[in-house]
Amino acid sequence: MANKSQEEGKLLDSLETEGDSRVNFLKEALHIAREAGSVIANVFQETKQNVQTKANCADLVTETDKAVEKLIFDYLRTKFPSHSFIGEESVSDGAMQCHLTENHTWVVDPIDGTMNFVHMNPNVAVSIGLAINKQTEVGVVYAPMLDQIYFGVRGHGSFLNGRRLSVSKSITDISQALIATEFGSRRDESVTTVCANIQNILMKHKVGGIRCTGSAALNMCSVASGAVDLYYEWGPQCWDVCASHVIVHEAGGVTTDALGQNFDMMSRSYICASNKHLIEQLVPSVTQISLAQ
Repeated sequence: MANKSQEEGKLLDSLETEGDSRVNFLKEALHIAREAGSVIANVFQETKQNVQTKANCADLVTETDKAVEKLIFDYLRTKFPSHSFIGEESVSDGAMQCHLTENHTWVVDPIDGTMNFVHMNPNVAVSIGLAINKQTEVGVVYAPMLDQIYFGVRGHGSFLNGRRLSVSKSITDISQALIATEFGSRRDESVTTVCANIQNILMKHKVGGIRCTGSAALNMCSVASGAVDLYYEWGPQCWDVCASHVIVHEAGGVTTDALGQNFDMMSRSYICASNKHLIEQLVPSVTQISLAQ
């Protein structure tokens, strides 16, 4: 488990000294992210050691998804009873609406990278973001199998295991960029557009490479850490991007919708890059995909 770092302690102390109420939000988000990560890692290891069919494994992951979301929500509701909540599993089950208001709202993906989990791929993360007035103020993304905990607070920077993050500074020409994207979960005519977009980017710009991790949150955090220069995708939901959005912002990156316009957490189309020049070169090269919000 990624333990509390010296830099993490310094940031918390700084926020506390300033009387910033977000210090308590970050403390509790980090605490419950680590607890949730322990649950996920334990199930991951147990599943890896026991021979199971993919169907059984998928059922186990669904159960873990729900259990982890309940763990996070129960904890945060006890700490912040007046806050609102949006969670992937609760929305999918119809237990809550995916409706973002100005109220303090915790937006949670208990397991981002579910298909990875089913196949014992370690690119799996718990994502916990706090939006205030519809803007992410605090974000925590914890990848327990990778022992990586990303976190950020608007106006105070973002960090990976205590190391301050910064996007890559040197790449402004998309032909030199390392790009992340995903094929998504849809298996309809939109897949043709997804594939055509990838082909067009490769052929038109001769980009350095294209990668898929299977996790929107970790793709965005890779931009924040400088490991990837640009990430784009149609299809993720607000719980996939809420936490990582502020992490990217505080690392000096830019996040927009797929048209290159202002970031909208509820848009389900996102571009995340180290700088706006890469976004400006990407947008004319792709065909947009319509998605219901």
